[in-house]
Amino acid sequence: MKGFCVVILVLTFNLTVLAQASNPLLLRFIFVSEGGTPLAGVQAQIDFFPAPPSQGYHSTTKGFTDAQGQIFATLPDSRPWWVIAGVDGAAFFFDASKPNKIQPTVKCWMGSKPSLVCSVEGDATKASVFLKLSPSSFWVRLPPFKDNQILLFNLPSGEHQIVLAPAFVLAYWRNAISFQPPVKVTIRESERAFVNFVVPATGSISGRIVSTDNRPIPNATLTLMQDEVGQFTISSDPKGQFVMDGLPEGEYRLLVTANDFEPAQRVVKVKPKEITTVNIVLKPQEVGFIRGRVVGVDGKVPKDGRILVERHLSPTARQYSGVILWRPEDGKFEGKLPPGNYSLIAQSGSRRVSKQIRVIAGQITDAGELVFPLPAIVEGFVKSRVPLTNTRVRVVVSRESDDPFQPQWGSVLSEVPVSPDGKFQVEVPPEPLAILLLPFGMNKPVWHHVHAKTGQKLTVQFELPATGAIEGQVFQADNSRPIVGALVYLIDETGMTIAQTTTNRLGIYRFEPILPGTYSLRCQAQSLAIGFRHNVVVAEGAIVPVDFVLSVGGRVVGQVKSKSKQTSRMYVMLNADANFMSQVDINGRFTIDNIVPGRHILMLFRLGDQIAAKEVVVKSGETTEVIFEIP
Repeated sequence: MKGFCVVILVLTFNLTVLAQASNPLLLRFIFVSEGGTPLAGVQAQIDFFPAPPSQGYHSTTKGFTDAQGQIFATLPDSRPWWVIAGVDGAAFFFDASKPNKIQPTVKCWMGSKPSLVCSVEGDATKASVFLKLSPSSFWVRLPPFKDNQILLFNLPSGEHQIVLAPAFVLAYWRNAISFQPPVKVTIRESERAFVNFVVPATGSISGRIVSTDNRPIPNATLTLMQDEVGQFTISSDPKGQFVMDGLPEGEYRLLVTANDFEPAQRVVKVKPKEITTVNIVLKPQEVGFIRGRVVGVDGKVPKDGRILVERHLSPTARQYSGVILWRPEDGKFEGKLPPGNYSLIAQSGSRRVSKQIRVIAGQITDAGELVFPLPAIVEGFVKSRVPLTNTRVRVVVSRESDDPFQPQWGSVLSEVPVSPDGKFQVEVPPEPLAILLLPFGMNKPVWHHVHAKTGQKLTVQFELPATGAIEGQVFQADNSRPIVGALVYLIDETGMTIAQTTTNRLGIYRFEPILPGTYSLRCQAQSLAIGFRHNVVVAEGAIVPVDFVLSVGGRVVGQVKSKSKQTSRMYVMLNADANFMSQVDINGRFTIDNIVPGRHILMLFRLGDQIAAKEVVVKSGETTEVIFEIP
């Protein structure tokens, strides 16, 4: 939707400075079933990896789709990217290598024709699939199988590689465990390729982790290694017990670590359909101790808060290592940690302060005082002609690699409401932040990067575009009377319903306010044919009239008779219009209601391919029966 927002950032010192705002490229992925209904509340993943010949890192966004089947993800940066978006049983390729030509909304329809059908025989829950698209060097983990299949859509032409690995393998590379070597598959435009895998019999490792006095050690970390490379990691349960399931036959090394204990390792041989038992005793390990105090710059101790502990694994990688609480009466804290380098991040509300320390075994590290600086103040104003109902502003810590729309644990500092007159105010720490505006009813949040100094006041201004409206009247064709209570749906450019209303006693409806853009309208009333209007353009401040005249509709019912008795993933569509679509159930039956009287073409599809078609004559108020007979 063009012209979505205009954002102005105003920094207030002794004088006012204007800075141009830069919004990230936010992508909206919408997942739709074969029958045209949104896949709401399903787990989805969006993988970004550099488009060849670019080099860089692989980024993944995971979450659940909303009621409209959509999930948002942001391109990591301005480099060329390839994207794979998927849900259980399906994955879609999207070329984002030319940012100036990217469409912000990607519709992932299960009814389209797949490029590759990957099937598996055996227990699919014990397997995962990785894909490498030529000439990229990145292996992408695809979503889980569904009904022992995964469908891949829109793959680029070329010779690619796909490999079946155990389910516990989260990242595939040359030395990773797999059930068999990678398979080459050739993708050609308008053709469908097939790959069939077999999950072999697997074995398991189980056991118990205890101390020298035979006490169970919970939360011990167990890493399975092969060829000196860690393959996957699990933790022991509260009783010290663990199970590693779905392992291919072979020899492994099991490395066990736990807080306050020396690491240990064992060589383990795994055989198919057998459970290998391994019990490991850990010796106590020397640890280092830390202590310190948290206090405000005014000398007062914050009553509420926590200290996040992050271990430095490398100059760029950090690992969350736990939380320490300070005493509210004096702000003092203490704890114990394995030797290493750490960051202590004290947080109380929107105030934060951090300090780096080094922990040495058997010694006490005094972190000193962690003093909360004076916070900065962000004052804002949202200029909008739309009532600001339930509009909120969120403050998120923004490191260089972070996605403000998918914040990491602990990085959301605060969230405040915007008043009806568009004003808000929030305290923020003096560090890089993202200020997100979350307007109610708008599916694209907007945001700014800010970096305030201690005690500084910043002003952030958001300006939303002028809105328009659509209004009209609904009549019945046979008597020209207005229809009371007709349902009218407002549909955006992606085919998703964003609003609905009913006609009043004069048959009149109205949608207002509406952001500028191109819409479709769907109108229906009981026993009448559904009416549509497409390409309704709403400009800023415009009121667009759209009337409907509805006639008595007809119905098509039918059955698909197949000699193979396989009717899964089939659907029917009238005149190639997704608004008149029905999925074929397990008994081969389907129904389409409220059809405009006249001659139509009814098409039968399987996996995006049309496999049959018939002409049908629909009469007002009558039911037309159709039977498809297929091999």
